[in-house]
Amino acid sequence: MSTSRILADVFVSPARGLAAAAEKRSILPPILIATAISLVFAAVLVPRVDWEKMARAQLDRVEASAQLTPHEVEEKVATVRKLGAVSTYGGAAVGSAAVAVIAAFFLWLGLRLAGARPGFLPTLAVASWGLLPGVLARLLLLPALLAHPAVDPREVGAMAPWSAAWFLPAGTRPQLLALASSVNLFSLWVAVLLAIGMAHVAQVSRARAGTVVGVLWALATALQMLAAGATGA
Repeated sequence: MSTSRILADVFVSPARGLAAAAEKRSILPPILIATAISLVFAAVLVPRVDWEKMARAQLDRVEASAQLTPHEVEEKVATVRKLGAVSTYGGAAVGSAAVAVIAAFFLWLGLRLAGARPGFLPTLAVASWGLLPGVLARLLLLPALLAHPAVDPREVGAMAPWSAAWFLPAGTRPQLLALASSVNLFSLWVAVLLAIGMAHVAQVSRARAGTVVGVLWALATALQMLAAGATGA
């Protein structure tokens, strides 16, 4: 099956598309697609981020702003802007591959703990293709970004009407915002695709594969909430 056919089937007939991807060990094409879209998203996001607001928020958290001169504050803003741009573009360049590998490892490990014996490369293929709906969500979010001249990256998830975060008021605690951002139609779509694909790879029922995916989703969400609480982002 060709790559274009696999791409179409992942969205139209996921059982067939993901099975073909796993058997073909198709890994690179979805990662390249995800990386390209992530770079476009970063190119739209970075010029619109309110870096000064982020820098001042960091200074307020360490209670150091009162001790800094206006020039030092400007230098801090410039540093945050440079580091923010580098980290955003860097994450866009390598993030898709890293997330696919990490997701594949934990799917592989989780199903082995559940008594199955999935191969790692087929698991990586399923993870790479199964994560594409999340990339599609990023693409659909571009119009909302283009409509905002100043964006707080901590609240990007709240711009998506398919996310529970969209219904939360401004100023919501970062932990709750992280939880709500994880509850969205596209993350559910990803979870369903991963369960379908891993059921084929591990030769287990979709219920067992879905249970493993659900547990991993809950753990990932908990880690996101902890990180948001620690960093305020």
